[in-house]
Amino acid sequence: MNFGRMVFFVLSFVLLFSCGNGSKKTESDQTVLPDTAVTDDVGTDTTTISDEAVTDTTIVDETVTDTELPDETVTDDVPNDGELLDNEPYDGEVPDDTGPYFNGRWAMLNFTTSNVTTTIPLLGEQQSVSTTAAYGLVEMSDNGNGTVSATGVTCDIKIDSGSSLIEIIIGDNYIAHLKPTDWVFTLGMGRTGDTVTATDILTLNGVQNLVNPMTDPLPTDKTDPRVYDQDEDGHPGMTVDCIGHIPMVFNGPGTMYTIQRTIVDMFGEMQEDGDTIAGSLVWESEQVVLEASNSALMSEKTIEPDLGQSWFMMVRIPPEW
Repeated sequence: MNFGRMVFFVLSFVLLFSCGNGSKKTESDQTVLPDTAVTDDVGTDTTTISDEAVTDTTIVDETVTDTELPDETVTDDVPNDGELLDNEPYDGEVPDDTGPYFNGRWAMLNFTTSNVTTTIPLLGEQQSVSTTAAYGLVEMSDNGNGTVSATGVTCDIKIDSGSSLIEIIIGDNYIAHLKPTDWVFTLGMGRTGDTVTATDILTLNGVQNLVNPMTDPLPTDKTDPRVYDQDEDGHPGMTVDCIGHIPMVFNGPGTMYTIQRTIVDMFGEMQEDGDTIAGSLVWESEQVVLEASNSALMSEKTIEPDLGQSWFMMVRIPPEW
C-alpha cells in the first residue's frame, strides 16, 4: 500500500457508487516503634523481635534517619503521570502505564449501509440495500492536548449495490486520484474506556471552489467551472465503472461521471487491547451524475443512510508494513 497516494475517507464514495443522487496520583523519624515489632522502614524485614533480645535502649532515633532512604531510591512508578511525549514515534511497542497510545500507523475499515430507491425505465421503482467497504491507511499523531491529528488515504473500495441489476466497480485510477483526508480526533472518557470523536469531516470529489463547501448546492452542469477532471481521464468529475444486467435497458459495461460531497461524524472507543478503535459513523452523502454512457445510469434515485449498520474499525499495524 502506498500511503502517499490514497485517501482514507473512502466514505466519500459510499453513496457515490449507488449510481445516483444521494442524501445526507515518609514517614516521620518521630514514629514510636513498639517493643515487640521492630520493622525495617524499607519494608522488606517483617521479623518479630522479643523484648529480651532487643531492649528499648538498643534502638534509638539515630539508627533510622532520612539518610538511609535517599530521595533517589523512591521514584514514581508512573512516568509522566500518564502523559505521552508529543509526537513520540511508534517503535512497534506500546509503552506501559501511559494510557491510550495513538501515534503511528493504523489500518482502517469504514462500512456503510444505505437504503436505495431507484426508478428504472420499464421496471419502475426498485428497492435495494447498498453497502460499501472502504479500506484505508491512517497516520495518527497525539498532539498532547487532548486531541489526535489523523491523515488518511484510501487503499481499496468494495461496493455491493444490493441489486442484481447493476455492479459498481471502483478502478485503480479512481483510487489513485483520491486526495488524502485530514481530521482531528477529540479525546474523552466513556463508560468503558477512552473515546475518540471527530465531526464534520468533509470530502469533495470532482468539485472545488465552493463558497460554502458544506452547504452550497452541487453543480449539475458538467461545464460549470467548479467541476474538474479530478482523476485526469479526460472526463468531468470522477469516473465510476458499472456493469448493467437490465435487458433492453442497460445490459453490459458502462460508465458515469460524477461529483460528490460526503460529511461524516466518527464516534469511537479504544478497546481493551490498546490496538483497536471501533465505533459508529454518522454520515450523509450527496452525488450528481453529470454524464453517463447509458440513460439508465441517470435514473432518479433516493438514498437513505442506515446509521445502525454503519461503523468503522481501526487496528494498529507494525511500522514496517
